[in-house]
Amino acid sequence: MWLEDFSPEIDSSEWLWKSNESVEKVSEKIKESTKKASAWIQRTKKDEQKAKKYDFLLAWFLVKIIVDKKYDFILQELFKVMNLWYTSNFVLGILSLINVDISNKIREHNAKLPIVFDYKKWEKVVFDDNNTDIEIKNRINYWIEDIIDSVTIDYSHIQTKKIVELLEWDNNIIQNYISNVLWFFLFQLNISISKNTSLNISIFIINEVLKSIKKLNLEEV
Repeated sequence: MWLEDFSPEIDSSEWLWKSNESVEKVSEKIKESTKKASAWIQRTKKDEQKAKKYDFLLAWFLVKIIVDKKYDFILQELFKVMNLWYTSNFVLGILSLINVDISNKIREHNAKLPIVFDYKKWEKVVFDDNNTDIEIKNRINYWIEDIIDSVTIDYSHIQTKKIVELLEWDNNIIQNYISNVLWFFLFQLNISISKNTSLNISIFIINEVLKSIKKLNLEEV
C-alpha cells in the first residue's frame, strides 16, 4: 500500500450529519492507515539495505565465474534462476558450495567462524551418503547451513516472502540449479554422483529452507 492509494471511503457531503464520535472514528482510521503506510515504506527501505550486501557480492562473483570456463556447466541453470527473480542471498547461498570465499562471506555476515576446506581425492569414487568422507559431509552440511542462514538471519521480509512464493511455485528450475552446483562441487573432487541422488538432495534442501523460513515471524507486506 502507498500513501497515494489511501482513501478514507467517506463521502464528504455526509460529514456534517455525522456525530462527533463518528468523526473521531474516521480520524483514527486515517491515522492508522497513514501509520501503516509509513511503516511499510520505512520497512521497504530497510529491506532494500539488507538486500544490497548480497547484491554486490553476487555481482562480484558473477564476473568471476563468467570469465572462468570451468564454471560454464552451471551458468545455464544459474541464469534461469536469476531470470525468475530468485533473491541474491538465496542464489549466493547455493553457489557458496563451489567457492569457499562466498561461503565465508556469508558466515562473516552471520557472525560464524570461517570454513577451511582443502580436500583432495586422487582416485575417482561414487558419492554415497552412507559412506562419504567426513570432510565432504561436513562441507555439505555447512553449505546447507549457509543457505538457510543467508535467508533467515538479518532477513528481508519482502525478499523472504518472495523466496517462499517462488519455491512453492517452481518445481524444476531451482532443483536443477542446486543439483548442478552439488554435481560440480563433487566433480572437482573426483567424486561422481547420479542425477537422481543429486536431485533428491536438492529437494531435501528446498524443504529445509521452506521449513526454516516458515518459522520466522514474517510481517505482511
